[in-house]
Amino acid sequence: MFKKKNINTYIKKKNKINIIDGKWKNRKIIINNNYNLKPTMNIIKKILFNWLKFNIKNSVCLDCFAGSGSLGIEAISRYASKVFFIDNNINIIYQLKKNLKSFNYNNYNNYIININTIKWLNIKSKICFNIVFLDPPFKKNILNKIIILLEKNKYLADKSLIYIESKKKHIINLPKNWYIKKIKIIGNVLIRLYLRLNKEF
Repeated sequence: MFKKKNINTYIKKKNKINIIDGKWKNRKIIINNNYNLKPTMNIIKKILFNWLKFNIKNSVCLDCFAGSGSLGIEAISRYASKVFFIDNNINIIYQLKKNLKSFNYNNYNNYIININTIKWLNIKSKICFNIVFLDPPFKKNILNKIIILLEKNKYLADKSLIYIESKKKHIINLPKNWYIKKIKIIGNVLIRLYLRLNKEF
């Protein structure tokens, strides 16, 4: 049995995520646990951004299923040029805006979009992204549909990088012009980084 002090300390830690590096290093992202958020674990985030360390600066990023915004905010902290956050929960969007405002980052209103990701990707893109973060809820088997829409509606720049987080046994169908760059298993989580080219080799 925890003492009351220990329980409160545990809950407090549970509601915050560290920013690992960059201009906001060690700042905290506040999350609301009432919405079944599944923020990317710090150990995975460290691996991912080590993979991206030579590509993140000045990149244009898309954070699908943004949730806490942990990946997109980490990208901004490391000097990504723009990050588009997509999430269909208005309360999560509100907290995301609140976090960015607390970092004195006010250039976010055009880049935080309250919409279902599939619905948004069904619209032809007016911008090509250099980096895309795909970490959908594990219970929803929608990765293959998202990948098709990213290609079909021209969301991806040549030599773009796509990060995918899924259950270890989840199988995805890849376009022929996507090439695996990095892959790692952490517990029951499979993380992958793909390079996408305009033409296949």
